[in-house]
Formats: sequence, structure tokens, C-alpha cells
Amino acid sequence: MKNRIIIVCALALVMASCVKTKFYQVNDANRDWFADTTNLHFTMMDDNGIMQSFRFDAASSYSTETGAAILFIIPTDKGVHEHIDQSGSNTYGSIRVSTALSAYKNDDEHEGTDEFRMYFNEAIYAMRIDGNQFYPDKCYETDYNGGMEYTVEYLDSFGVSGKNYEGVMHLKLIDIAYPRTMNFPTEIYYAKQFGLIQCTLDNKVSLYRMP
Repeated sequence: MKNRIIIVCALALVMASCVKTKFYQVNDANRDWFADTTNLHFTMMDDNGIMQSFRFDAASSYSTETGAAILFIIPTDKGVHEHIDQSGSNTYGSIRVSTALSAYKNDDEHEGTDEFRMYFNEAIYAMRIDGNQFYPDKCYETDYNGGMEYTVEYLDSFGVSGKNYEGVMHLKLIDIAYPRTMNFPTEIYYAKQFGLIQCTLDNKVSLYRMP
């Protein structure tokens, strides 16, 4: 019996050394969707001429997932995924925005895509992106959106407060299954390397990023 245990343990150690680890990093083409470190602090003005300061922080991390197991305890493969996060709010705390970009384990249909999520107060926009292509119906968190129906499109450029931004994600709410507050976003313009540049809230008030 003792010899059997020794053999099993030795076999397990050998197999453990054969575990394949694969690293999934966010694609360079998608990194531009996060604000440059010099653009994390900015000011926006609403339709009433009220100025609001926004402050964001950035962070990165890695997560690990394992595949099928040997002897029910030792994985045969391991994946390490990169995550990039930026989050912040306005001075009053009435607008809270966070974005997350995660390296995705690609499938055959959309190889090279990463997971992109934007949390804007109660709203959650989730999709997979590949450069300037968006696939909101291919994100594993679609059901987590709580019944949100929205459109997303890529704009080559968009002007706000006299400044032109190149590479802009335009999100527009169509319908939602649950009640929303006056600060719920109904339309968002989000620029590469800058982040939030314009938004309209459910109370019909819009905010515009100042140059």
C-alpha cells in the first residue's frame, strides 16, 4: 500500500511538471482604448455651465484559470490573463465610471478580441473588441447587463468643445428592463487615449469634456 502511494505521488509530480502555461495579453490594438496617464484628470461642463472635475486611477493585474485535472487535483493546462482597469468619478460622486479590458481566450470566430466593459453608474456596457470592431453580442457577460439594449459604433473622429478626437466609441441606449435614475447614461462618447469626452444623462443634461 505504501509503495502504491509513493508511485502515485511520483507520477503526480511528473505530470505536474508537464502542465502547460499560456499567457494571454491585451492586444496592442486595443490598449489605445484606455486613457493615457496624462489624461486621467480632466474637467467637463454641463448644459447649465457647471464645471465638474473628474479624477481617474489606473491599475493592471493578472488572473489564472486552469483546465482539466489529472488525478482530479493537478491541471493539465493553465491560462494567465492580463487585465487593465481605470476608474474614477466626478467631484460630487454623482457620476462613477470604470472601464476594464481583459485578455480573452480566443475562439475561432473572433480571434484576437479582448473583453471590454464599461460601468457608468448603474449601466453596464459589455462587449468584445478587436481594434475598431465591436462585438457586444459575443461577450460572456451579456446577461449581466440586466436587459440593457444599446447600439455601439466606431467614429473616425468627433468634436467636443472645439477639440477634435480621433477614434471614438459611441454608445447609445435603446431600452432597458429595469428602472433607472436621473444620472443613468443614455449616450456616451469615449475616445481612444482620452476616455470619456461627452455623455448625456437620463435627465437630458449633457456633459462635455473641456480641452
